Amino acid sequence: MRVLIVDDHELFRAGLALLLRELYPGIELLHASTLSQGLHHARGELLNIVFLDLDLPDGHGCEALAELKESRPSLPVIVISADESMETISRCIELRAMGYVPKSSPPEALHAAISAVLVGGVFLPASSIARFRHDIGTSETPANEPGHERPGGSSEISNAAGLGLTPREFETLTWLVRGLPSKVIALKMGLEDVTVRKYVSHLLAHFNLRRRTELIVMLADRGIKLGVPPVTDPEHDRSLSAVARQRTD
Repeated sequence: MRVLIVDDHELFRAGLALLLRELYPGIELLHASTLSQGLHHARGELLNIVFLDLDLPDGHGCEALAELKESRPSLPVIVISADESMETISRCIELRAMGYVPKSSPPEALHAAISAVLVGGVFLPASSIARFRHDIGTSETPANEPGHERPGGSSEISNAAGLGLTPREFETLTWLVRGLPSKVIALKMGLEDVTVRKYVSHLLAHFNLRRRTELIVMLADRGIKLGVPPVTDPEHDRSLSAVARQRTD
């Protein structure tokens, strides 16, 4: 597994690296202290996932995330930040972050969060999940509904049958959660845009949701894990971005 850590505090990078090596002894880590360095690594390296701080010397909050996702649309990004405002967390999820980990988290919580996201789970602060659910007017999903798991519970990887989905719907879900827009998902799956939008509509209806943000919150709330994000190729991402720009959503 190859992971990029983008944070301007060397001590925090070192601590995060220790946690990651404890979880995955064979992990390969790349470090960057600025957004420009992070983008340089992201554009030239095969990577599974990026941990991104928003407060960088040459970054500007959520704009750093937007720039990274624009450059590498298929690369999953986990924000790790001292900013715990709902506005910032919501904006990061809208910008297709795979999760959000507050730096104020105690070591055991940070350990659990990292363990979850590296196997395809979504991590959000418990307080923000409650706020999201309040804002969208939903209550906790009953345990007998498809795919329900206790938050932070089983480490078992979910599959299509377990979530009550078709294989194509499940594949769409994994790409959607990792932050790909529908037109890029269509390219990856060799489908027309309209077909992927239909799968996305089916997913939202299946889980009784209205938009991707709610889907991310639901996955974080239930502790659902979708599998280790695959290595993403920057050259492939450049091709995807070029072709996607020629398509319309």
